[in-house]
Amino acid sequence: MFRSLFLSSLIALPLFGSGSTALAAELKTVTFQVDNMTCSICPYTVKKALKKVDGVEQVEARYEGHGDGWAKVTFDPDKTNMETLISVTTDAGYPAHM
Repeated sequence: MFRSLFLSSLIALPLFGSGSTALAAELKTVTFQVDNMTCSICPYTVKKALKKVDGVEQVEARYEGHGDGWAKVTFDPDKTNMETLISVTTDAGYPAHM
């Protein structure tokens, strides 16, 4: 009895595993301009603010000089959106736009 129960659970595991990945949301990656960056430390502030947003998976930010910079964000669109990301950078003192 125990042996057949164990074997049937092993057979069922791949079925559950393959079905759950279909439910996961597809991540989205966007790159946007970030203003008011004045030094190489500014991207760290932008990254820190964006990483606090629920659904953000990865953030890359760069200072390009003369007050310009950019951020590249990978996020779950079921948990957050571009408007929220832009709002967060703006609230941190770095207005963002596409």
